[in-house]
Amino acid sequence: MLKKFKIEQFVIIDKLELDFQSGLTILTGETGAGKSILLDALGYILGEDANPDSIRAGATESIFEATFNPIPTHPVWSILMQNGLVSKPGGEFMVYRTLKSGGGGEIRLNGKPIDDETLKKIGVTIVEIHGQFANQSIMDPQNQLTWLDLSGAFPKEVFTNVIDALRDVNRYTQELEDENVFLARHKGRELIRLQGIGKEFDKIGMKKNFHIEAKEEYARLLTAKETMEAFQSILGQLVSANGVVVSLSTANKILARQQNVDKEKVARLGQLLESSLANARDAVTEMGLVSPEYEIDTAPIYRFQDILNTMNKICKDNKIPFEDLSDFYEEVTGKLERVARGQETIKRLQESLIQAKNNYRHHAHILSEKRKVAGKALSKAITKELAPIKLLKAEFVVDVVENVNMPWTERGLNEVTFTARMNPGMPFSPISETASGGELARLILALKVVLQRVQATPTLVFDEIDTGIGGAAAAAVGDRIALLADNTQVLVITHSPQVASRGHQHLYISKKTDGASTTSQVRELTMDQRIEEVSRMLAGEKLTQESNAAAQSLINEAKEAAIIRKQLAEQAAAMAAQEAITPPPSPATEAPAA
Repeated sequence: MLKKFKIEQFVIIDKLELDFQSGLTILTGETGAGKSILLDALGYILGEDANPDSIRAGATESIFEATFNPIPTHPVWSILMQNGLVSKPGGEFMVYRTLKSGGGGEIRLNGKPIDDETLKKIGVTIVEIHGQFANQSIMDPQNQLTWLDLSGAFPKEVFTNVIDALRDVNRYTQELEDENVFLARHKGRELIRLQGIGKEFDKIGMKKNFHIEAKEEYARLLTAKETMEAFQSILGQLVSANGVVVSLSTANKILARQQNVDKEKVARLGQLLESSLANARDAVTEMGLVSPEYEIDTAPIYRFQDILNTMNKICKDNKIPFEDLSDFYEEVTGKLERVARGQETIKRLQESLIQAKNNYRHHAHILSEKRKVAGKALSKAITKELAPIKLLKAEFVVDVVENVNMPWTERGLNEVTFTARMNPGMPFSPISETASGGELARLILALKVVLQRVQATPTLVFDEIDTGIGGAAAAAVGDRIALLADNTQVLVITHSPQVASRGHQHLYISKKTDGASTTSQVRELTMDQRIEEVSRMLAGEKLTQESNAAAQSLINEAKEAAIIRKQLAEQAAAMAAQEAITPPPSPATEAPAA
């Protein structure tokens, strides 16, 4: 509900702070005192556009601030959480908005900036303003569809079947479009290019991560080849014609043939030569044991060299890093495979799309039939509410049309329009085109009495919906408004004493002037002041004992009616609770069929 509303420097309002109660709040006052100005200000805090000319003369900006506290289960909390404005549902939130003389202004919710579109989304969920010329959401066809669905209380799967079927339609439509686009892009020269790359990959036996394996194997083979060549060179230095073994053997022989040397002096030399020769021969033996392990077939080196050359050429031609070659291979082969099975895929998707469309039409038709049944029930319930509010010959019909040619949505294939006619024989037309201002306001009251049972807007505002009626009809309007206010906060601007007498809270709007400026004021009336105001509404400016007594009687009747409504509501709740816990009779105890 709306708890507080502050207004500064708006039209003839200097500074105003209002505290609202739950239930029914009545707003009355002299003509031109500012009742409509309050509605304009409320509309602005809910996201409507405002004219900078509305700023009070002499001021540079208007300021508006409203505090709301919807129940935790109200849909507005989802909007607030989706926009990061609250962390969890429940409690209060405050909307702050300014209107500057140069145009524009700021909007904040709980101190966080928001745009006007977000404010509008929030506003339409928490307050509805209805009257001769102000009707926010009830004329919106999408809202009418929502209310019809709520009134029907359909099983959840009726809606989810339509939603799921449309998602399949959209999915197959997109997949089919993607496949056609892909095949169109991968034909002619592009297909020839891909096939050429594929052949190069096939030639080298490409597979996932083969570029890494080839590079590592080539490096291993090169290392082994270098080692083998080194060992062969060492062996050559040992056993070749001029090798170490031959040279040392020759040196030993030469030393042994020398007869003119002192054997003792060259003994050490002889030992070293013999030892060196023995070590050299041992080295040759060791080489014979080690070198076979490093003897390789050099042919694979050239094969891997060719493979790497081909890989590098593919990378260069297609401007991709070597490390991405495996991903590129999978991309190319994937595209070639997709092209190869393209027509088969197209055929499969076309068949799936046809099936999905048929499935959507089927479930949308089921939903449409349920809506038609619900529409008749809602039409009957609302028409029943029209006679007591002096729309004696009026009729209301929820027009439900199944239009298979309309854009497909998750809400099915229905166009729902709330229609009415004020007199027999006249054609039915949308409610916005059917009635005059006063008739439309009362028609909307009847709608809200019924719809509020399934779509509880926290705050309803009615602007002079009692225009043109009085007596019993005005009393009936007051009864319907009071009935709404039992479970909803209702604000009513009225000139009817029958309506005003039913309020829980009564605000009186007046204006004062000092000759230079005029200021609007609002005060909450005490019980005695309420009686006096209702008496004035009955008798005019000159109050009498009779008008005071009549006013007191109207207020007493309103209190008694409220008590009776409460008792009936409690009885209905008790009966519903009893029915909920009482098991149905067993077949054995049921009466036999006639």
